[in-house]
Amino acid sequence: MTTKKSDTLDYLSLLLSWRRKIIINCLIICVLAAGISLMLPKMYKSSTTMLPPTSDGGDLGLSSLLGNLPLGGLGLGMGMMSEETNTFIAILSSRTIAENVINHFDLIKRYKSENMEEAIRTLNGRIEVKINDEGTVTFSALAKTPFLSTKKEVNDARFLARDMANYFILELDRVNRRLKTERAGNTRVFIEKRYNQNLDDLKLAEEKFQAFQKKYGVIALPEQMAATIQAAAELKAQIIAKEVEVGYLSNFVNKSHTKRIMAQTELDELRKKYSQYETGHNEQEEEIKHKSSDLFISLQDAPDLAIQYLRLFREVKLQETIMEFLLPQYEQAKIQEAKDTPTVQVLDPAKAPIKRKSPKRMIIVLVTGFFSFLLFCFAAYISLNLEKLKQTDSEKFNRIESMMADLKPSRWFKS
Repeated sequence: MTTKKSDTLDYLSLLLSWRRKIIINCLIICVLAAGISLMLPKMYKSSTTMLPPTSDGGDLGLSSLLGNLPLGGLGLGMGMMSEETNTFIAILSSRTIAENVINHFDLIKRYKSENMEEAIRTLNGRIEVKINDEGTVTFSALAKTPFLSTKKEVNDARFLARDMANYFILELDRVNRRLKTERAGNTRVFIEKRYNQNLDDLKLAEEKFQAFQKKYGVIALPEQMAATIQAAAELKAQIIAKEVEVGYLSNFVNKSHTKRIMAQTELDELRKKYSQYETGHNEQEEEIKHKSSDLFISLQDAPDLAIQYLRLFREVKLQETIMEFLLPQYEQAKIQEAKDTPTVQVLDPAKAPIKRKSPKRMIIVLVTGFFSFLLFCFAAYISLNLEKLKQTDSEKFNRIESMMADLKPSRWFKS
């Protein structure tokens, strides 16, 4: 324990004796570090902030339809905002925009790159995209000065960072508008094709329905059926009344009696008329059949006619409903295709930065001073141990001294 305390005291004593040397050397190293930091390339960063991108109806209302489903459409209608944001990020990171920026600012020469590929890798390392908590998107561009930069080179880097950030946003809006126009055009072509098909289907359905109406004299089946049933019921009542009259006359007059003959003739005619309602046929009077079929429906054919009528009527209504859905979508797709409005809303445009992003001179100086102090402390510790080794084991000390002498550069080149 006494030895350890003695070693510590000796070490502290040596540090105190070296204090002037340590302070002066640390100050010199810090000054050198500050001087080197002044010569290092400076990096300037300029940022622009965009409002959260929103869907402008390019999905033709499908997201709202999905959102009305239970559980939000099982999640299918969610995330439309993040999808637009991801589109922004993908466009900003695309090779298309990178090449346009490099060509616009002649970055191959500025970056001293051998080709476009190398310039793109350098540029990708000097742009940043960040999604903020409130949903806004921040894009940053960085520009670097050369070693020992002049004031003009510093200003050039500051303005380059600003111009690159703003130019990226202009390119983002241009590419995003083009993509939206192409997507709207493809959608319009698809809907237009389906709309034209619907027109043909609707025309065919209407022609079939019209042919059916002309063939069977069906204008409004429910009303005509009601009229037919009512007329048939009245006719049946007349037949029953006439049968009663004929039966009554048969009990009092013979078959050749004028009243009985007239009554029987009327009964036969009423039965024929009723038979026509039931079957739709009249073998003796085709003209009567034609006239009656203009309004009244044969009771025998009513079920089949009702099925055909409903099917044809349903097809017409179905095609009309499809048209009611497609027509607004078609018009909206044409509007989207023709629309040429900005798609990016800039909240804060990029400004020329005042302060550099790097190097951090204060941090460089402090870190350098701290490690130089540790280095001198370590040197004092080594010196103290070598001094004790010299006193206790001179042979080992001489060997170490010889090894240190061999490490001198002057001996490396000796044969």
